[in-house]
Amino acid sequence: MKVSKIPGLGRFGIFIDDLDVNNMSDDEWLEIGKLHLESLVTIIRNVDFEANDYEKRMRQWGIPKSNAVLKILKKYGITKAEAGRIANDKVINGIEVDKDDQEYFGNLINILGHDVTRNPGTAIVKVTGKKKDDGSPLGMFAEGELLWHSNESGDIAFSPGVSLLGVDGVVGSATGFATTTDWYENQTESFRSELDEMIIQHKFTPGKINPGLREEQDGIMHRNMCPEPNELPLICESPGGIKGLHYSINTIESVKGMSQEESQKLFDHINETLFVDEYIYDHWYKQDNDLCLFDNSITLHRRLGGITDRMCYRLQFSYDQLIDPFWCPWTKQPYIDQHKEALTDLRTVLE
Repeated sequence: MKVSKIPGLGRFGIFIDDLDVNNMSDDEWLEIGKLHLESLVTIIRNVDFEANDYEKRMRQWGIPKSNAVLKILKKYGITKAEAGRIANDKVINGIEVDKDDQEYFGNLINILGHDVTRNPGTAIVKVTGKKKDDGSPLGMFAEGELLWHSNESGDIAFSPGVSLLGVDGVVGSATGFATTTDWYENQTESFRSELDEMIIQHKFTPGKINPGLREEQDGIMHRNMCPEPNELPLICESPGGIKGLHYSINTIESVKGMSQEESQKLFDHINETLFVDEYIYDHWYKQDNDLCLFDNSITLHRRLGGITDRMCYRLQFSYDQLIDPFWCPWTKQPYIDQHKEALTDLRTVLE
C-alpha cells in the first residue's frame, strides 16, 4: 500500500495506491479508517471492490444511514424491516400514513435503483443517469453537474461520512472536494472569534444543488438536506477532531442576527476566498474503480462533467467503529443536547 498527498485541499487529503483489498485484514482496513479521519478526503485508486464487498467494508467503519428514512420509520414506530408498510398500509400503529411519506418512499423505489421497502437492509444508493427498459431512472442525481454541497446539511445529526465508488463510465467526470480548516485557521484571531459565534439559518431551495433536477429528485433532496428551516452553528468539529466550517452552500440562507444583505456579503467573501485552488481538488477519474471517502462535516463536494451513462455507488455512514458512537460535531449549547437527543432517536430505529 502506497500513501501520497493529494494536491490542493490545504494540508489534507491522501491517495492510497496498490491496496490489495482481497488480501487485506480487518485490522488493516480499520487502520485505513483512522488514517482517513486525519486526512478528511481519502481516494483509493484502482480498487477491486464488488458491491457487496464495498458495503461490507464500509459497515466495518460505521452504520450506514439515511436520516430522512429513519425519521419516517420512527414517526410510525416501525423498524427498517417493516419499511414496506409505508407504501402499502393506510394506518400504522394507529397513525394514518401521510401521503407525502408514501410518495417519498415511492420515489426512493423509482430513483435509488432498488426497492427500499422490500430490501431495507441495502444501504447502497446508485448515482447514475442510466435508465431501465421502461425509461424510468436507475439512480439519483442523474444529469448535469452538482454544485458544492454536503449531505443532510441542515440536519443537526447529519451523517458524518460519505463514500463514492466508481463502477462504470466515470472517466471524463470528476468528484471535487473543498476543505475548510486551513481557510478558517488563516483568518485573523478576531474574525475567527466572530465565526465561532455565528449561527447559520438553513433552508432548502429547489434546484440549488443541481439546477434542472427532476421534480421527484428535488423532493428526495428536500427531505434529505433540510426538510424544514433550521439553525446550526457555522463552526463544528469533524469526527477526527478537526475544526472547520459546516458551510453547505446548498442550504445556507442567512446568519442569525444579520440582515439578508449583510449575510450575503459575508457569504460572498467566504466563497471568493475559500473556493480557490489551495483548498480544492477535483478528482478527474482515469479509471472506473476509484473509491472516494470523504468527511461530510467540514468538507464539501461537487460533481463536474456530469455524464449521463456513468454509474457510481454511494453510501453515507457514521464512524461508530472508529470513534465514540455518540460523537458530537457541535461545541456549544443548546446544539450539543439537541444533537444527543436526535442521535439517540435515530439509533433506536437502527437498533
